[in-house]
Amino acid sequence: MTRGIYTKWIVGGIVLLIIVAGVCLLWYRHDTAAGRKAAVEAEKVLQQWEAEKQKQTITAETESTQTPAESITPTAEKPITGKTGTKPLSNGAEGPEVEAQQQSDVQVSPYGFGPYPEVPEDYPSKVDWTLRNSPNAELLTRVLIKLWTDGEKNFRGGGTYNGKIYPWYHNTIYVKFIYAKNADGEIIGSSSMKMSGPRVDRSVVKDWSTPPSHIRILEIDSSGIDPYQYLNLR
Repeated sequence: MTRGIYTKWIVGGIVLLIIVAGVCLLWYRHDTAAGRKAAVEAEKVLQQWEAEKQKQTITAETESTQTPAESITPTAEKPITGKTGTKPLSNGAEGPEVEAQQQSDVQVSPYGFGPYPEVPEDYPSKVDWTLRNSPNAELLTRVLIKLWTDGEKNFRGGGTYNGKIYPWYHNTIYVKFIYAKNADGEIIGSSSMKMSGPRVDRSVVKDWSTPPSHIRILEIDSSGIDPYQYLNLR
């Protein structure tokens, strides 16, 4: 009887110990998790505080290196112009530096003929001054542009001969005649040289002394334009 009682007490004690141990284990796990969570939260707060403090320190250092607006001494303003290195005069006119810059921008003849003339918008030929690789070629273009500008537009292109300019007028042929007497003593002219534009049909002329009515004959020696005189280059 007594032995059975002791056995029950022992079994009950063991069960009680098991229960107490389980409760302790559960409490330990809960307490540890809570502690870890608290530690993590505390670490986050500490990091945020340090970051905010560092930011405030950087801001303070930056502000201390900047010069206050009130302490800046105003300086004279430099005039701004459309061209680098130019200064307008007090009356609004442009000074010598501007004029020098403008002159340097103007294209000038390499043959001493001065600045290139402006090409009219309706001029029938494209002009590239860099392709005028001789004085005569440039003078020819200058004369033809001036003719066109002055209102004489019944030509297309031109040529040069013995220092003169010959515009290629429509239906016009320049002819150099040689005059001689025939057996009867009559003076007869014969053509030795002919010049015209590519659009003129010379084949229609059978007798150069009596050309067709739609063809105009001009003598080479008495025709042509002196470019220096016409362009006032002398």
